Amino acid sequence: MNSCIIRLRSFSSNRWPETLGVTHGVEHWDRVAKFGEILYADGADKDVIMAFAYLHDSERKENGEDSGHGMRASLLIDTIRKTQLFFLNDSQIGKLKRACELHTIEHRTGDETIDICFDADRMDLLRVGIMPVPDKMATKQGAELVSRPEFLDFYAMFNNNFFY
Repeated sequence: MNSCIIRLRSFSSNRWPETLGVTHGVEHWDRVAKFGEILYADGADKDVIMAFAYLHDSERKENGEDSGHGMRASLLIDTIRKTQLFFLNDSQIGKLKRACELHTIEHRTGDETIDICFDADRMDLLRVGIMPVPDKMATKQGAELVSRPEFLDFYAMFNNNFFY
């Protein structure tokens, strides 16, 4: 993981309220980052995928229904653009904002980077007892991975607390 993403991880985790625990916190974000790396394909933007991992749920107010958290994450991106996200250009910022805004309300966008973000998050649904299913994935590689019988074993490897 590059130093800019490590810095973003630290920024987000330092702001995360302890009262919200780990369901949508840094342990989830680390898994989303790892799944994003696994799903990465040529043509996608790895920096956007990694930034998404550490920002998409960072503005949650609660672990249950919080329909505004994606939009709040997008607004946060505007405020940290020059400090935490200086390594992203305007096009990358646009994709990151769109991925955060839409990650709970869209199935797929047709943009490979954004769709990888969606699937990296969905692959961690097991943390809340939901098995990801192929037809709910946005990418071909995501659908293939969750359809494998060994996905549960694969997931178990990533369900430990880890950081690069």
